Amino acid sequence: MFQSGGEVDFVAISRAAINALSDEQGATDLALKLDYNIAHLLVDEFQDTNATQKELIELLTTGWEANGQRTLFCVGDPMQSIYRFRKADVSLFLQASTHGIGHLPLKALKLSRNNRSHPKIVGWINEHFAHIFPQQDNTLEAAIQYRHFIATRGAVDDEGVHVHPLVVQNDEESALANAYEARYVAELIDQEQRQNPQQSIAVLVRSRTHLHDLVSEIRRNYPQLKFQAVEIEALHTRQTVQDALSLTRAMLHRADRVHWLNILRAPWCGLTLEDLHALCAHDHQATIWQLMHACEGLSEDGNMRLQHVAAILAQAFAHQGRMPLRRWIESTWLQLGGGNTLISAGDNRDVQAFFDLVEKLANGHALDFVQLESAMQKLYAEPDITGSEQLQFLTIHKSKGLEFDCVILPALNRKPRHPDSPLMLWEEVQADGKTQLLAAPYSKNKRSDAPNIYDYIKQLEATRANNETTRLLYVAATRTIRKLHLVATVKRKDNDEITPVKQSLLELLWPGVHQFFATAQARPLLNNGTSTLAEFTPQLMRLAKLSVPHLLQATQPIKTSVNPTHVKTAEQDMTQDALAADKGTLAHLYLELISNTGLAKWSTERIATCKPAMEQWLQQQGHHHAVSIIAAEDVIALLHTTMASKDGQWVLQERENATSELSIATIAELQVRKKVIDRTFVENNVRWIVDYKSEPMSAAASHDELLLRAEAYRAQLESYATLFTHEAYPIKKAVLFLTLGKLVTID
Repeated sequence: MFQSGGEVDFVAISRAAINALSDEQGATDLALKLDYNIAHLLVDEFQDTNATQKELIELLTTGWEANGQRTLFCVGDPMQSIYRFRKADVSLFLQASTHGIGHLPLKALKLSRNNRSHPKIVGWINEHFAHIFPQQDNTLEAAIQYRHFIATRGAVDDEGVHVHPLVVQNDEESALANAYEARYVAELIDQEQRQNPQQSIAVLVRSRTHLHDLVSEIRRNYPQLKFQAVEIEALHTRQTVQDALSLTRAMLHRADRVHWLNILRAPWCGLTLEDLHALCAHDHQATIWQLMHACEGLSEDGNMRLQHVAAILAQAFAHQGRMPLRRWIESTWLQLGGGNTLISAGDNRDVQAFFDLVEKLANGHALDFVQLESAMQKLYAEPDITGSEQLQFLTIHKSKGLEFDCVILPALNRKPRHPDSPLMLWEEVQADGKTQLLAAPYSKNKRSDAPNIYDYIKQLEATRANNETTRLLYVAATRTIRKLHLVATVKRKDNDEITPVKQSLLELLWPGVHQFFATAQARPLLNNGTSTLAEFTPQLMRLAKLSVPHLLQATQPIKTSVNPTHVKTAEQDMTQDALAADKGTLAHLYLELISNTGLAKWSTERIATCKPAMEQWLQQQGHHHAVSIIAAEDVIALLHTTMASKDGQWVLQERENATSELSIATIAELQVRKKVIDRTFVENNVRWIVDYKSEPMSAAASHDELLLRAEAYRAQLESYATLFTHEAYPIKKAVLFLTLGKLVTID
């Protein structure tokens, strides 16, 4: 199955390694060879190994003698085993330390020096976690007893653990309480940075969702706090991506009223709520696209903005189905000014990731929006590379192995989503000296209330999960060098009782911190139960200046027309420069199609059959019918010449890593610059960058004349070359003159 799909997973790799070392007859030839070569084996992070990995270690050490010259060294801290979701089993560590691995006995070495944290931190952790951890090791329940440590660092003035009890009334909404805590933590971060700008600060949480309110608060009210967040912000939560998604949905479904209103509210249009109401409040049946062509009552500014967007969308609809979906949507987004709405390089990477996903899912078939939004849930916004490394937002799992001067643990009174009951549970048990499998299916309708095997295994798994949660909290607390801030929001009940949420990290800490919450004053969050409309209205973000063509600046409503552009008579046709540019664009489109589908599939006869489509495309650009006929013939001549030439065939030939019309967006001076490379490929370990030029040229032009003409495009080609400097290949730049089928290289 893996061979047919050309794919493999980690389980298959692990099993392949084991099968390579052992078969039905015992050790394989490979195992014997490795046994001869390997004298010392070091296994790091041993507390997070699984049964398959332990089996691999046993096979690698088969035949080793306990008192021989070979050594097996397993390093790990069982109190930091937090990867049960990857099938890690901390009980294997306990078994190895007591019984060894395979036939090899192991000597347990217990380390007690803490070289990271200052004395007050180590002392507080020793005092509190000795009571939080189980009182003894238990392999069945994956329970680990706490091991005390001794600080080796000296004391400093501002070290220590700080508890921040945030108490609110019981009737406060959870969303308001979370927002209140986010503001508090943002202020705490700002205070820490002002006190010591050089220190490293980490905000660690149990679940990514526990950071959403904080990230929103900082972006809204604390822009001076520059942070890096790794796999924290879901891609679909970024405003630039939401706008691109709305544009995609609106262009593919003209009756999608919500997303149409969103693209008119987006920064590239920026209609006010009053203008949106004037546009669509009187008619709930017509589509927004229809209303845009017969609107009245808009402000002068709103009418100009609406005309700007309508003209671009009308032109885009005229090209619908004539180019790949990704290019169709992205080019419309760029024409609207989507690139100008990006603030950071991270915004650019995020929106490009969205368009990449659209291209992947719409490859040869209609785009499924359910599939698109489901895939977006699994993607995360890129961390801001301009953000400060001094401030990082991480999940506790991502922070393992790292250290920071100051650690803040917010959302301690929140818990992750409750897991569903699996259809089947199983457990390996020892019986008669052998490992037996104990399995039980889920039963929705039990015949009695008595616990069954499924209940037993489920309870055992819950106990193991709770023990790992304790270790997760320990990992979070031990990331700090000097300062640890514990932040939690708790509701005071009507009877004045304060208790933590079940299964939260605060519940584990409660015996040692409850006194801080008991004496804290509850803070009202609501403003007398009333809010103004302004509090619910998002701030309108809009481009300061729109590039509105002169003909679109009149205030009359837009006339509905099948053809989005004004069709001219032959005498009023566009300038020769515009016509030449459109012929060049059309030639580029067909050269991309030819190179992508294979040069051998395109005969002169097949190209001739494309003439009606070429004429139609040229007319859609606003050219008269008679002009379009002649221009289409010119384009066909360019294609024939290029495909018949030796240079043209060499450039267009199929290569595994060749790309046509490669679009790359960069940011310079806070502006998005999009560069489109006509053709690029690697040939004989050389990166080629080829630019097509369709300008008229004499058939008698000498090589020196062509070289002089090509020299005019040196700066453009060199700017393209900078996009490939990360590669190890040397770069060659060239111009392919389509009218002659000649390739000229620029040194």
